[in-house]
Amino acid sequence: MVTVQVGRAAARDRALPPISVRSGRPADGYAPAGRVPYVVRVPLTQDEFDKVQMLRTRQKSAIYGGAACAVFGVAMARFPVMLPLGLVIGALSAVLWLACALVLRRLLPKVEPGPKADEFTLRGVHKAFAAAVLLE
Repeated sequence: MVTVQVGRAAARDRALPPISVRSGRPADGYAPAGRVPYVVRVPLTQDEFDKVQMLRTRQKSAIYGGAACAVFGVAMARFPVMLPLGLVIGALSAVLWLACALVLRRLLPKVEPGPKADEFTLRGVHKAFAAAVLLE
């Protein structure tokens, strides 16, 4: 995996080369990577995009479900088993959220501000994607 600089306009407007940042195969679409204000739309194959979407859905389900179980356990605390059960499920949901976040970090490149004001730095991209960016 290599590092490459891309223009902000190209990253924002989905104008990056249609080569997957993860596998180097022809890309089918774009997915957001990075955190606000450094959000880049990176090209991915359909399988990679589906994995990213599934992981993000699981993250949301884990955090909302875990919070709901913890609240329910606290609300039902008059029953001796409900409080520890709700808190354990809440903690396990937080662990599941963290596991999804770690897998997402492996699937998507790390986005950082570039050396120039109008660039982003993408770390951990496939060498075929980096070569295509340099050719443009």
